[in-house]
Amino acid sequence: MSTKLNQKGIKEAKRTNKKKEVSGRVVQRLTEYLTILVELAKSEEFVNSIELSKIMDTTSAQVRKDLSTFGEFGVRGKGYEIVVLIDIIENILSINVMNNVAIVGHGRMGELISSNSKILGKGFQIVGVFDKDDKKIGTQIETLGITIKDMNDLKEEAKKLKIDAVILAVTKEHAQIVADRIIMSGIHAILNMTTYKLEVPKGVAVMNIDISAKLQELNYWRKEVKFDKTK
Repeated sequence: MSTKLNQKGIKEAKRTNKKKEVSGRVVQRLTEYLTILVELAKSEEFVNSIELSKIMDTTSAQVRKDLSTFGEFGVRGKGYEIVVLIDIIENILSINVMNNVAIVGHGRMGELISSNSKILGKGFQIVGVFDKDDKKIGTQIETLGITIKDMNDLKEEAKKLKIDAVILAVTKEHAQIVADRIIMSGIHAILNMTTYKLEVPKGVAVMNIDISAKLQELNYWRKEVKFDKTK
């Protein structure tokens, strides 16, 4: 029964997703639901929107609205079958298949990621690392079993390695010119680890991770947050 529900749900998600505009915040919450569901699957079979909303610190209406964006997956009287919902969300996020990722820029940030590739999570594998530094080009990355390639070879290697997305880890000063080269190589998904706001053409997806900005936000809340001493 689960397999039938699973396939039906995935087809429904694909069909519905084509019709609706999906906000970035909904996609972000999907990743949060997935993390929760994977943990719940260790001990539970079903979960309802009320239970999910309490864990997420949101409303059950919001949970239902988010999930209904992609289709109707609940089981009447029981809620959501957890393993089925996990499969559906993984399919929506395209992590039910392996996605090939390249790191462009092997400085401290790039090296941190390449030496800890498990942080990328399910559905992602590093297939290439690129840099412009002659001293780094040709160096073997033991943890990945690959050598650092010349950034000038990105276009050729992108096709050969079937790169789906790039982690951009160069300096801020070089971010835009390198991003342009990435796009010209036929890669249309960039995880931007720099603080530079990239200008990209339509059809190119960019996600920005600015650690300094997040620390600034954290610093604000560190001062402003009020703890309830009665709890």
